[in-house]
Amino acid sequence: MFVDFNKAVALLSCVASAWALPANISSNLVVEARTGTFVGSLNDTYPDVRQFKYVPYAKAPVGKRRWAPPSPLDSSSDVIASSAFGPVCPQFVSKIPTAWALNITGNLVESYGESLTAGYAQQNSAEDCLSLAIWTPANATRDSGLPVLIFTSGGGDVTGGVDIPTQMPANFVHRSQSHIVVTINYRVNIFANPNARGLHNVTNLGVLDQRLAVEWVFENIANFGGDPTGITLWGQSAGAGLTDNYLFAWYDNPIIRASVSSTGTMIGVNNPGVDMDGDIHGTNFTFVASALGCDLEDADLELDCMRRVPATMIENFVGQYQDNSTLVNTSQIALSFNMYPDERLIFANYTDRYVQGKVARIPKILGTTSREASALVTYPIDDVAAGPNETAVYESTLSTVCSVHDTAVARTESDMLTWRYQWAGNFTNISPLWWLGAYHYSDLYMLFGTYLIAPGAISQLEIETSEAMQGFLLDFVKDPTSLPAAGWPAYWTNSTDGGVVARFGADGEAVHP
Repeated sequence: MFVDFNKAVALLSCVASAWALPANISSNLVVEARTGTFVGSLNDTYPDVRQFKYVPYAKAPVGKRRWAPPSPLDSSSDVIASSAFGPVCPQFVSKIPTAWALNITGNLVESYGESLTAGYAQQNSAEDCLSLAIWTPANATRDSGLPVLIFTSGGGDVTGGVDIPTQMPANFVHRSQSHIVVTINYRVNIFANPNARGLHNVTNLGVLDQRLAVEWVFENIANFGGDPTGITLWGQSAGAGLTDNYLFAWYDNPIIRASVSSTGTMIGVNNPGVDMDGDIHGTNFTFVASALGCDLEDADLELDCMRRVPATMIENFVGQYQDNSTLVNTSQIALSFNMYPDERLIFANYTDRYVQGKVARIPKILGTTSREASALVTYPIDDVAAGPNETAVYESTLSTVCSVHDTAVARTESDMLTWRYQWAGNFTNISPLWWLGAYHYSDLYMLFGTYLIAPGAISQLEIETSEAMQGFLLDFVKDPTSLPAAGWPAYWTNSTDGGVVARFGADGEAVHP
């Protein structure tokens, strides 16, 4: 429930690290939930948007909780300042020259050079990272009952989080004034998928992080003006894969009522986030442990030792080793920390899960971009204008599109409502180089409305395309069965031509038939 202003001040005075509450703060910026009282702020650009940038949803995964399933928070009356983001989960800023670096910097030009932090753990990352952020209309109240969109960022299961300028939802919430957006942090790389001998097959921790975040939202979002029965789970890239996998891991109790995966599914070919062989013997973890002073034969002692190694030291070793393996032709062993099938959270055969009916039967949108791999394939760092190898771009893009197609077919053959889109726009402010086009991730500029912060001219078509994409997504969040009435047919038809794919930004049109 919302607390009154006087109670908020009284609570604040009891906090050891007390801070001054601005005299003009609105009581609507103070929200009491089971796990704490959160003091938010109004967005600087859109003052009709209320934001809570730091909302913990789990206990800090440190000490004995490092490499353990996330622990739910206890009930608390602590007052938490939520006007600034908390840290993202431990991650490394790679030196490998791909345009994908713009996801973190939010500045495409800046990403072409070597940033000050390239080659080291990201400066705003830390282990105590399991938090989420919430954006609502400024006038939302306990009785608003607004639908909720939970976003899970991408990053190849090695980076990602809430503090990325190009995936801030303030513009989207400002335009709609009728829904809430939540974004979440989750563990990645070795901190999510250690596959350590001493854990005895306890792994896939990022999967569990996402679930606990959804559970926190379900329990508490009504206090922020949301409808806990109206949650849509959305993800992009690795986050899209997690979001798709969610439907299988919790098929009998999904909590959510709809799903969106922008470039990423669990069925099909070459899913990069899953190691089907499974490093079940923990050889990668043991290699890192040995290099960091934990060269111990006993698996439990190895794990205990590694839990005392500073997180930054672990992240720097893993990241620098992986970078060096890519940049230099050496005989180094491959080093990766991926999800692997434990047949509880991650599965070896998702097609069989469809056949067995072990998938949540809820509506879903599947999306891709027309040049998925242009920002993922490496380019010559000394000749940026040349761009990446076009054959590699084509083959990798086709692989991604085929995976999404296979998922759409499996869903429609199981009689589940499904929609597909392709983002095909090519606007110079977000794609300033000739070879980028509609690259992997660039649809998020449209859906979040963050094309407005990209440097360069903005055309009327770009504005119309973003508004059209936001409009369809909002319709889906409000009512997951409403898209046909809004002009977007479900994917599968009775015709021999197969499914209908909505194309956005193609051929000079915001929405192309």
